Amino acid sequence: MRVLHFMNSPLPIDQLVSGGNQLNSSGGWITALLSRMLKETDFAFACVAFGNVKEVQVSHDDRIDYFVVPGGWVGRSADHALRVCRDLVSQWRPDLIHIHGTEAAYGLLTARSMVKCPAVISLQGLLGPYSEWYRYFGNNSFMDIVRMHRWLEVLAMRGHWIGFLRIRKLAKREREIIAGNRFFLGRTAWDRAYIRALNPSAQYFHGGELLREAFWQDQWNIRQSRRHRIVFTNAGGYPRKGTETLLDAVKLLQPHFPDIQVTIAGGISRRSGYGRYVRSRIAELGKAAIELGQLNAEEMLKELINSHVFVSPSFIDNSPNAVCEAQLVGMPVISTYTGGVPSLIDDGQTGLFVPTGDTPMLAARLQEVFEDDSLAVQLGSQAREVAVRRHDPNAIVHEVVTAYKEVLGRPT
Repeated sequence: MRVLHFMNSPLPIDQLVSGGNQLNSSGGWITALLSRMLKETDFAFACVAFGNVKEVQVSHDDRIDYFVVPGGWVGRSADHALRVCRDLVSQWRPDLIHIHGTEAAYGLLTARSMVKCPAVISLQGLLGPYSEWYRYFGNNSFMDIVRMHRWLEVLAMRGHWIGFLRIRKLAKREREIIAGNRFFLGRTAWDRAYIRALNPSAQYFHGGELLREAFWQDQWNIRQSRRHRIVFTNAGGYPRKGTETLLDAVKLLQPHFPDIQVTIAGGISRRSGYGRYVRSRIAELGKAAIELGQLNAEEMLKELINSHVFVSPSFIDNSPNAVCEAQLVGMPVISTYTGGVPSLIDDGQTGLFVPTGDTPMLAARLQEVFEDDSLAVQLGSQAREVAVRRHDPNAIVHEVVTAYKEVLGRPT
């Protein structure tokens, strides 16, 4: 079988050897899947991604052809990139196209009948619900949103206000992609509900997500963790991640836990208005907040092992990999009840829920975990049991291959 993968960002081929462990940005789950499928199948693969190149870049390694296509996500550059992708499909002649996500324009290839090859789309996030005002900006006030922007960004048509308008435009394109395609791979009740609502005739397959190999290699132990240390990731990207809610909760708890600490993984821009805004909020906590920067899988694993609890305060998410990784390591997780996260957490059993944007409730949940070791251990161990089954590599490869064969009408 020949399978052509379209993905949102270029991934170095050499990361297939490490299962994506050295990546310190998004896309590690795609690398983990391809790495495993190379071992478990005899398929031939090609990968295509938009990139900052002037002409199509081609490379090859063993059974994978790799193409980086010039072009952007919107406007004329996206239209040109789509035509290049159409030609690549014609030249490479896959049996099946696997499109990772509805964020980029790739799904239009089949929605607009630019190619005849059957396609299956893996769902990542969903731009429609992500683009709602109250989710995109969270519970930030209008003045907070103003403070997230530098005047130079406004003049240059950048910053999160422009980002909000852009994602609204991309969400419109996403609706065309979902309505115009037939086969989808998802992993939560939430993404399945949205597909059914936007395309009742679509065929939905459950397909789990592989995690990077590093997170299978060690387990959290409360006796080895630093007390009252919270770990959080992806603070500097979007207001919807709920960074401000977590920082405010830490501030509430400081009088009760003078040694409380929140470590923040992920890049926070020193130039953007939002990056500066987040840094100003972090500075209010003094030594209680530590920026970790971008971390690869091994570095992130170390931070999880060294922390007391993982928190995901997002206003909207489908199935955040960071939550899954923390569960697989076996540590307690506190998350907002939003999007597809209820498919990952059973409240009180494999994690704790809080309402989105609810600072006092988040502080209360953190205090529960800090003061009750048996609760923390129980949440972590039960989460690991579920995560081991949910992210079993052999089972996930079987799900994906079965979906491929059903799309192609081949016997499973």
